[in-house]
Amino acid sequence: MASTVSGSTAFTFQADPDTGTFKRRFGDVSNFFVDSENGKVLGKTLQQWLFGAIFYIAFYCCIVALMLACGAVVYQTLDWNMPRLTAQNSILQLNPSLGFRPLPDSSTTLIRFIKGNKRQYSILQDNLEAYLLFYENQNQVTDTGVMVDCKTYNKRRPQLEWDKACRFELQDLGRTCIKQQDFGMRYGQPCVLFKLNRVFDWHPENYQNGSDIPSEIKDTYLPYYVHLKCFGVTPADEDNMGRIEYNPAGGFHFKYFPFRNQQGYRSPLVFVRFPSVSMHILVMIECRAYARNIRQNSVERAGTVRFELLVD
Repeated sequence: MASTVSGSTAFTFQADPDTGTFKRRFGDVSNFFVDSENGKVLGKTLQQWLFGAIFYIAFYCCIVALMLACGAVVYQTLDWNMPRLTAQNSILQLNPSLGFRPLPDSSTTLIRFIKGNKRQYSILQDNLEAYLLFYENQNQVTDTGVMVDCKTYNKRRPQLEWDKACRFELQDLGRTCIKQQDFGMRYGQPCVLFKLNRVFDWHPENYQNGSDIPSEIKDTYLPYYVHLKCFGVTPADEDNMGRIEYNPAGGFHFKYFPFRNQQGYRSPLVFVRFPSVSMHILVMIECRAYARNIRQNSVERAGTVRFELLVD
């Protein structure tokens, strides 16, 4: 088809009848995938494909080799039995804090249950049982079978034994806070389990003399123990908390320290029982660990822990 434009200049053009047709477009696409005339596949010759494959294989091999080399360097600088940052350089700065169980939900510190309602407090009971399971004698084992029986030690262990784990005896937790009695929740007398968080190569220290001992623990403090003491946050909480029982009475014995990542190591435990806590009242409780080299700070949660107790 020809067209002419009137005026001083005339243009004539001829339209290509195959332009834009399906047949032409299909041919272009087919030619891209396999171009037999130029010996190309997907727009590249066999030589181009070969050089490209060699380049990318070499490139990714270099990246993998670089990553492995960096990993090997880092691996050589690590000690699997000792953290890189210790003492004052560590996040705990040789000042252990306290942890407690039951704690089935890490988003809350509230321990709430209905007295005698086993179905309701079973999650709390299961949390305690699961934690204590690691302290059963058959589970306190090592590959070499080397563990220290610390029953005979009344003070510190000999330094020669510091690199071995000291077996913790569940009998030291007494007979009042036991799973057969639902850890006191059956009778509305709950038991809370406490432990000192592990700090590598930390050694607890005795108070030097009577004047160094904090006044709140003078009547109950025993040497060679990290003492544990719980308080009501307010005077009303103190009244509603009632009498408290500790097992072991002295707290965390020195013979279980230091922690040096010994195989089979278990942190010492203390059960705190609240036999006369007021019912239907929320009680806020703060517990503190005492030793000459433990600093207590409620804001920083150093050497202390807070939780709430509600018995319905």
